[in-house]
Amino acid sequence: MAQTMRGLLPGELVNRALGTAGSVRLAPGIELRDVWNGVPAGDRAALLTDAEEQAAGEWPVLLASDFARFQREGDRDRYETPYFERRRRIVTSALAALLTGDERWVADVVDGVWLVCDEATWTLPAHASSAAARDEPLPRPGDRDLDLFCAETGGLLAWMDHLLGSALDAATRLRISTEVDQRVLTPFLEVRDWPWLTRFTNNWNPWIHSNLTACTLLLEPDPARRAQVVERVVDGLDVFLDSYPDDGGCDEGASYWTRAGGSVADSLVLLYDATAGQLDGFGHPKLRPITSYLPAMHIDDRWYVNFADCPAQLADPSAAYPLYRLGVHTDEPTARQHARMIRRRDDPLVPRIPSMLRVIGTLLEPGLRTEEDEVGHQDVYLPDTEVLVARSKNLLVALKGGHNAESHNHNDVGSLIVAVDGVPRVIDLGVGTYTRQTFSADRYQIFTMQSDYHNLPLINGFSQPPGREFQATGMSAELGDRTTCELDLAHAYPPEAGIRSWHRRLVLDQTVELTDTWDLSDAPRSLVWHLILNGPALHESGTIRVAGLTISYDADHLAAVLEPLPLTDPRLSAIWGDQVTRLALTARPPLLTPSNATTVVFSPSHLFTRHVTRE
Repeated sequence: MAQTMRGLLPGELVNRALGTAGSVRLAPGIELRDVWNGVPAGDRAALLTDAEEQAAGEWPVLLASDFARFQREGDRDRYETPYFERRRRIVTSALAALLTGDERWVADVVDGVWLVCDEATWTLPAHASSAAARDEPLPRPGDRDLDLFCAETGGLLAWMDHLLGSALDAATRLRISTEVDQRVLTPFLEVRDWPWLTRFTNNWNPWIHSNLTACTLLLEPDPARRAQVVERVVDGLDVFLDSYPDDGGCDEGASYWTRAGGSVADSLVLLYDATAGQLDGFGHPKLRPITSYLPAMHIDDRWYVNFADCPAQLADPSAAYPLYRLGVHTDEPTARQHARMIRRRDDPLVPRIPSMLRVIGTLLEPGLRTEEDEVGHQDVYLPDTEVLVARSKNLLVALKGGHNAESHNHNDVGSLIVAVDGVPRVIDLGVGTYTRQTFSADRYQIFTMQSDYHNLPLINGFSQPPGREFQATGMSAELGDRTTCELDLAHAYPPEAGIRSWHRRLVLDQTVELTDTWDLSDAPRSLVWHLILNGPALHESGTIRVAGLTISYDADHLAAVLEPLPLTDPRLSAIWGDQVTRLALTARPPLLTPSNATTVVFSPSHLFTRHVTRE
């Protein structure tokens, strides 16, 4: 089997498949009324209601002063909110036009398209690297910053032309093709040292490439240039896939998978569909493990195992489409089943940052509305990514190793998540609203990035620092009726902590047992274990109960304190509410010896009947 995307899609094949004149058809246009009239009534009603709500307001205004706020104050939201609202309204109005054929909705799309084409830049302030290099708050004409959302905007406009072209005037179509060429395709061909190609490989690479693929397939009239762009996309996807672990794990977390592995799928779907299967990159050997990742991280409903900047809930039904297509092309029934479950959620089909391919695909793909035999959740250990996810009857536990220079990293080597009856109770908070600080040298001053706000020990007063050298060692796992996982956290802490070894062992059967065994160079001054808890916490000596989970600890050797942790950031409180609890277990003097151990047990509360009272 070819081991690279280039091997699967060689240049001569790309040129043969794309090097002939003529446009491609990737989705039904507005003129195909039978297709759009056949959209199920429930979807139709929800989308039209959404469109009416969007259209009832004025078009959002983008101000230079709000763009400048990022450089001056670190504020991303003031500019990004109207920026994304514009694009979302274009999508909802386009869907209304497709569903009804009504000229009113086409006119609204045209208004939005011209507004977007008049924007000085399609790049977000946080990604405006040319202005940043000049230490200026605003972009200049001629800046070439092909970031995620410049590419995404190009893809959006290309889809508007593709879907509504027969209803658009010639000036609007020319404006679309000219702007997309000048802002997206020509810079991509003329600049070859994009940071997302040469200096880091995360979701930026496939996300941008998927939109480059859409722009060139849907808008580029020159067959030779079309093939040239696609050949570079193929090479770029190889850069991403070469960096990706063989186990298919996404170190950025489940939500970022939708723009990492999920965007690889978007690119491959476009190439496959545009050429009636001639360009088939789905045979890449890493695609099947990538496909399996998102279902493996699922807890229940919208809850997912989350590490790094990943939120604990995913609420984007349009992610169903790339996952489903991967499930079809890699013959992975768990992925197809999970995609259907995502599709059935009652979240708005058009997310805050919509991709038209996904929205249209999720709306029209008949396979997302069929059923096949149920496939149960599988326990998984990803040895390259160093993530374990295992389940018993009522419990799910996840444990991560890895290192502290992962993409969207938190200092969280050795942290765990425990869910009971489908709800996380020992949690990873995720990340708050992005600001300039989030991706700056001051990132780790944010509390959600610190190991003290993950489920980890504070050793001799030392937390985990950031950096590739701060890592787990020796991680291993055995899956089965009694799952075990072990790793050493000594190298995740600075040398000053005086750790020779810090062995963390997890055992899952009817309960989760977490045992830390250490060997330190001297008797420790202090040892504190932190656990972040979701739900009202009740305490008596030796036990903590949080909702349906009971946490048992050695009260003779550990003193417990429940600390309220208010959440004022809307991105966090939307998931966890206004407050969570940080449990601090502090070692009493008998435990403060160079070599020792302690165990904490997590049990479903129905297995633990002891009476507890509120602290």
